Amino acid sequence: MKNHLRRLWVDNRGYFLAACLLFLGGGLIGYFQAPAVESMVNELLGQLKEIANRINESGGSVFATFWTIFSNNVVSALMMMALGLFFAFFPIIGLVANGILLGFILTKATGVSPWMMLGAGILPHGIFELPAVLFAAGIGIRLGVLSFRSVGVLIQPHKADRLKNDWYDTLKQFPAAVLTVIALLFVAAIVESSITPLILHGIIGDQMKLNLMK
Repeated sequence: MKNHLRRLWVDNRGYFLAACLLFLGGGLIGYFQAPAVESMVNELLGQLKEIANRINESGGSVFATFWTIFSNNVVSALMMMALGLFFAFFPIIGLVANGILLGFILTKATGVSPWMMLGAGILPHGIFELPAVLFAAGIGIRLGVLSFRSVGVLIQPHKADRLKNDWYDTLKQFPAAVLTVIALLFVAAIVESSITPLILHGIIGDQMKLNLMK
């Protein structure tokens, strides 16, 4: 098991790093170009409002919050993985958009340091959720690269055997990658629904005034 996970990481760490850079780039755009991206972010915030409404409609309990967050994150992550087949377009756009959203949110936290907001409101569950999302996107990017190479082999047929092996290795690892992502998102949803709210209330409390859900 340990060797399988290590091989999974070694084979995909380059794509994971690429996903990190795309997310970071989106975060910098959202933070330093907030006015320029505000209209786009408002659409993304609309999706967050829908999630918040679903939690409220289901009673707002810790379990309802956990399940809503977990199911939403799993669907999003699996879509980034599977839809990477279409030349990695979906995971790349998803990473940049989520980075922009995070950067934008940090600029809108008034009365509290953005770093405290990041540490208290995002980091507790983010240490599980972000690696899961970035890894899922990395798998999607890997599939996208293979799709590009599949087109390229039409003019370079001598690379067909190597490409075939790479497809085999990637698809062989895909179930383990999915289970790894789901396990990380499961832990993240537990923390986000039960621990993060307590930390936010205890550390930030009434200082936090977000102008996001107007």
